[in-house]
Amino acid sequence: MFVCSGCSTANQPVYDVADQNRTWRHLNFFEYPCYLHSELPRTKCEKCGKILRVNVPWAINPRHYFTLNFDALVMTMAKDMPMNAIARLLGEHDTRLWRILHYYVEQAIEAQDLSHVTKISTDETSSKRGHNYITIFMDADQKVVICATEGHV
Repeated sequence: MFVCSGCSTANQPVYDVADQNRTWRHLNFFEYPCYLHSELPRTKCEKCGKILRVNVPWAINPRHYFTLNFDALVMTMAKDMPMNAIARLLGEHDTRLWRILHYYVEQAIEAQDLSHVTKISTDETSSKRGHNYITIFMDADQKVVICATEGHV
């Protein structure tokens, strides 16, 4: 018995097990890449009526290519390293790693509560020589970055 991936109703029976094998990249084992392989059953929910593949506890969803631990490693490294250096170190293409970063940034933006902001300060700075600017918006009271975007505003 599983939980419905759509509405989270418990005790859903297995509908079928598709032949499609899923693979997730996990943390390296010593210097070797480690992958998790699994066939995931689908459930037909009695409440919502949808047939969905069950969610796995080690990934965001069954379609995600990386485990949560791998995501955490990438996010930790992204604080201090350029993405192409992380990609070289982990042996993954940087566009796949950028998707991880974008996913968690979008989640953080959606969860951000700006109802307490009463004053906003703005600053523009050049990111490189020339005219490549970044505009930063901050909460003036709490001194927290609200938004950073490319270009002049």
